[in-house]
Amino acid sequence: LFVERARRARPSFAVTDANAGEVLEICKRLEGIPLALELAAARLRVMSAAQIRDGLHDRFRLLTGGARTAVPRQQTLQASVDWSYGLLANGERRVLDRLSVFSGGFTMAAAEAVCSDGEGDEDVLDLVLALVDKSLVVAEDEAESRFTLLETVRQYAAARLADAGGSEAVRRCHYDHCVELCRNQPSHGDTDA
Repeated sequence: LFVERARRARPSFAVTDANAGEVLEICKRLEGIPLALELAAARLRVMSAAQIRDGLHDRFRLLTGGARTAVPRQQTLQASVDWSYGLLANGERRVLDRLSVFSGGFTMAAAEAVCSDGEGDEDVLDLVLALVDKSLVVAEDEAESRFTLLETVRQYAAARLADAGGSEAVRRCHYDHCVELCRNQPSHGDTDA
């Protein structure tokens, strides 16, 4: 998809030995999100693949300028994610925002430790599963109940959490959970007698 859209933006574009690494990194970092790939490819009109790759640290600023004929939610990555976020129930938003503190995968127990706050009757398990059904949380390993967020979704949710002023409290819950996990690990010197 990236290469096809890149050729529309710059007809002479081709994947070469010189740019294959950058193209692969762009596709990998954009996690296969079709709109993100299309918007990135459109930037090839004025940027190199390396410049696009390097600009993805702020993907919401970089990936703008979709087709003017497209519906507004398909003109920028920000608008697309805003639209999806707006479809979530309040509890789903709250949990998604809080899950953004996990930079890698997380277990359901970790999600419950970080996302439970006594607000509402909704169970974190049900909310995480609803987010999986909406493709905002990815179930990695069913056997261990491990989950992840796409980096695009994680960055968006982290910004929402920061805007709401909740980052510090949620990070503290995350820290406390990690400390508790460490305390419950047997030390290497322990033996079963």
